[in-house]
Amino acid sequence: MNKSAKKGISLLLATSVLASPFVLVPHAAYALTVEEVSADDTGVDEETEYTIEFEIDKELKAGGTITVKFPSGYQVDKNLKKKDVTLEDDDGDKIAIYSVDASKTTVDIEVDEKIKKGTTLVLTIDKVTNPDDKDSYSIGVKTSAESTYKYEKISIGKSSSSSSSSGKFVVSLSSKDSEAAISLTLGKLSLASKTKLKKGKYIYVNFPTKDMLPKSINKSDVRVNGEKVDYVSILSNNSVRIEVPSRVDGDNYIDLEFSKSAGIVNPSKADKYYTFTIEYDDKEYKSKDVEVSGSSSSSSSSISVGMSDYKAGARASYTLDLELSEKLYSNTDIQVDFPTADMVPPVLSAYNVTVNGDQVSNLSTSGSRVSFRTPSGFKSTDSITIRFTQDAYITNPRTAGFYNITAKVDGKTYRSKEFQITGAAIPTPIAVDNSLATIGLTRATAATPAGLSIGIKGLGVAIPRAQGFVEVVLPAGFRVPAYLPANTVTVNGVAANYVGVRGQNLIIYPSQDIPAQTAVQVNIAETAGVVNPATAGVYSIGVYTSEEKGLLFARPTTVVALNGVSFKADVANFTKSGKTTALAVAPYTVNGNTLIPTTFFRDALGFQISYTKTTAKVVSGNTVMNFKVGSNVVNINGQNVTLPAAVQLKNNIPTLPLKTIADRTGYKIIYVNGNYTVYK
Repeated sequence: MNKSAKKGISLLLATSVLASPFVLVPHAAYALTVEEVSADDTGVDEETEYTIEFEIDKELKAGGTITVKFPSGYQVDKNLKKKDVTLEDDDGDKIAIYSVDASKTTVDIEVDEKIKKGTTLVLTIDKVTNPDDKDSYSIGVKTSAESTYKYEKISIGKSSSSSSSSGKFVVSLSSKDSEAAISLTLGKLSLASKTKLKKGKYIYVNFPTKDMLPKSINKSDVRVNGEKVDYVSILSNNSVRIEVPSRVDGDNYIDLEFSKSAGIVNPSKADKYYTFTIEYDDKEYKSKDVEVSGSSSSSSSSISVGMSDYKAGARASYTLDLELSEKLYSNTDIQVDFPTADMVPPVLSAYNVTVNGDQVSNLSTSGSRVSFRTPSGFKSTDSITIRFTQDAYITNPRTAGFYNITAKVDGKTYRSKEFQITGAAIPTPIAVDNSLATIGLTRATAATPAGLSIGIKGLGVAIPRAQGFVEVVLPAGFRVPAYLPANTVTVNGVAANYVGVRGQNLIIYPSQDIPAQTAVQVNIAETAGVVNPATAGVYSIGVYTSEEKGLLFARPTTVVALNGVSFKADVANFTKSGKTTALAVAPYTVNGNTLIPTTFFRDALGFQISYTKTTAKVVSGNTVMNFKVGSNVVNINGQNVTLPAAVQLKNNIPTLPLKTIADRTGYKIIYVNGNYTVYK
């Protein structure tokens, strides 16, 4: 059976209003349909790789999860990692995975990008051990918003037919030179007795070596029995999945063609005994031996990769030199696919990407892919240099090893030779306690520009300056600007090196190294442009870092109605319903207790007041409070109550303890770093 790829970066997109603290509540249940479940090996007690195809009927946002539940008898490796799981859409494009968590029979996959409604997904999970008993088993799939699983059956322990009755099929290569870019024909092969092609079913082609395949194959480069296909994808390091097109429905043979622009290359080593296999309808067909000879004078690996730093996780400039098969002109599309999605920042400026020294146009990023066009007036050539400057914030893979970069230029795919990333892998996180970590809004009123104060008690892994980042996830409802100036965000008192925006998420790169087990204070100014939701409620804000797996912590934040009152310590005004009103005396603190002028309770909260230089009276409904300047006792409805601080006189106006009056009149106070919101 076919084998699926093992690959997986960053982020939770928090949902809106919470029913209770720390629990993210989705808006609505998602629905899905499981179309097919298959395994690399269906033998009993075999560790294998599973492929699950399903369609979602509602949009799944970044931070949403997909859960796969295997029945009793199965065993999922508890150390399952992102590299053991892949997810792609029906166009064969990889979908970024943020994290993978596995238990004995359940796998939770958190996605790192939005998936549109109606998308067909192909999910592969490696290191799954089949049950000991032969039987049919139901495997369930659901998303983070669903209450029930949708199931599809698979038979374990039943053998399948192998090889065609007509013998081994023929493979034709356009070149026998090792590493040469080739067109490829497989077949014609006759299917087993009574077996016919059926629209929507899948043909699997297993290539002899993983280095033959590009990162993706365009469907226009593949034909089945002479007809164009509607869907093709690479499911694993050496396997291609092709959907049977409707125009060949009922054919009793397979004849596959891959054009040269598909990006397939011969193996790097010469050998006379390479073989291909084709799988269809649980039957396997093997090819005759194929010979690949020594190296050709012109290598198919036509991208030379250079970078300013080869260390794992380092920020680096990248230079890609390409020799093209035909001339490139202005306004031509180029896509560059980096090995991993965490290499590419959420925001990338066209100023930092050039082709032959000219700034590119129409630049965008999606996961590991950077797309752009050659600019108007570009001088035609068949030799180009693509450069990503240091300020593009491309970072090397975080694990040492060998990697490839692919580029699609005007529809044709080119691939680099392997390049090596050196250095140690990401260190194991140190246990830290963030139970007392804090998140607060400087203004808590609805539809109001607000700053954020985030207090991280400790990091499990150090954040390297200008390379690692802190990621702040704001729930739906918050308005997040497309751009935040770096000087509106500080990390431990120092302006950020760079701030990116990805959907609702703020990606904050510090200007200094942040060691492990170090507290981190992140302050986002009100001038950054973040605006509170228009609907009052409790919202959960999450915090991640680039260096640690999973959520660091999340905290509920309260957004109150617009008629709540906001003010700052030592600033002589308050804001209510979007209008700012002056105060005769600025609020201030005495031994940690906030004192506020008597007039505030009339002008901001609508209480009845009267005062002299020695007394003050505040009335709210049936509550009557009488204060004396210099006294720490207040008479409330005839009873004396001790105040936390004595009443003072400022600018001939008594200043009164805010908390005492708020408590007695049913008001609540939100306080964040000198910023107050009073609401009821």
